[in-house]
Amino acid sequence: MDIKMFALTLNKDIKDVKELRNVMGCTRRVFAQISGVSERNVIRWEEKVVKPNSKSQVRLYKIEELCKILIDIFRTQQKISKWLNTSNKSLNGRTPIKQIISAPSVEEGIDNIIDLLDGYKLGIAS
Repeated sequence: MDIKMFALTLNKDIKDVKELRNVMGCTRRVFAQISGVSERNVIRWEEKVVKPNSKSQVRLYKIEELCKILIDIFRTQQKISKWLNTSNKSLNGRTPIKQIISAPSVEEGIDNIIDLLDGYKLGIAS
């Protein structure tokens, strides 16, 4: 699915975890870390063997919110993936992915990145 088609699906309920992972350009292992679950859970979600539980749904909606902002700013999956995996001065040299993973909670990590991206929109972040 291309990024334009994905952007059109973002207003609906999460139906495809793989779409979120693909927009971010990350492996199942990394997406599992971002989601706060095991890689096995990510595989089972992608294969539609099981649905995410309510706690995971909340995290996935947070990831979806992040993806919407990333799409709005960077427009292509390649640019999104590059930005997420490039060290950032505003994060003390960490990559945004590492910032999310190392935060006290997944939600807090994603909120930190959303705040940073909001700064980009306003022209106040590097």
